[in-house]
Amino acid sequence: MNSRHLGSFVSCAGGLANGVKNGEALGVNTIMLHASPPQRWLSNSFDPDQIAALNEAFKNSKIVKRMHYHSIYLINLANPDKQKFHLSKMTLVNYLELAEQTNVDGVVFHTGSFKDIEPEEGFLRVAKGINWIFENAKSSKDLYLEVAAGSGRVIGSKLEDLAKIKSLVENSKRVKFCLDTQHLWASGYDIKDDLDGVVKQIDSVLGLENIGCIHFNDSKTELGSNRDRHENLGEGLIGKEAMTAFLNHPKLKDKDFVMETPDVKNADLAKKEVEKLQSWAK
Repeated sequence: MNSRHLGSFVSCAGGLANGVKNGEALGVNTIMLHASPPQRWLSNSFDPDQIAALNEAFKNSKIVKRMHYHSIYLINLANPDKQKFHLSKMTLVNYLELAEQTNVDGVVFHTGSFKDIEPEEGFLRVAKGINWIFENAKSSKDLYLEVAAGSGRVIGSKLEDLAKIKSLVENSKRVKFCLDTQHLWASGYDIKDDLDGVVKQIDSVLGLENIGCIHFNDSKTELGSNRDRHENLGEGLIGKEAMTAFLNHPKLKDKDFVMETPDVKNADLAKKEVEKLQSWAK
């Protein structure tokens, strides 16, 4: 079990280094941080003292060995509004530079939606945005496009959408993906009754080698609901048996699994979620 990369979203309120401390308190070897308030634009770079403190905590931790960043929720690289498009890009530039300065593999983000733009034009705009980000960020780290739950005109509810974006980016090797079990389920990918088929499809469309991490969540809503509603492990409509099978699938076992369930927001309840996750892993 110790060889598996299993963990949780953790808070870094009060300082980035607190993310590592909170991960240690949970007893997880893998953490994911919102390194800035998720509903606020990040137009300035991260504070050097905060970065130094985070590096020190991460270097000295005997428990936390893997770390990921999840960018803010306001990002929409398909937004035709010039100001919001630029703020989306600058936020990701700052996150990529944080990843570089803390030696973290990459940054997870939600690509956006086609709310105010036609899909074909939107795909090109997303790729244009990522090209600009890679050109302007002082970083060699990757961006992870997250699979979406499919509500509205959201980008990424189909694996093919994410693959298309990657194909349009000039430095496509730096475009990776983040799976989310609840999002896959909500978008109609039946990981309960056709897990092998879904894994085969993921490999065919995205390439398993391009999966940077996995958000591991049960679902409050039914298959194909197109609704982003996470549930605690084993308490939702995917269920313990299917979640355990996904966690231990031979083609996925080497990936970093990070919980984003409702109870991880509460320190005491989060420990029970961690215990479940660790006990299910083989």
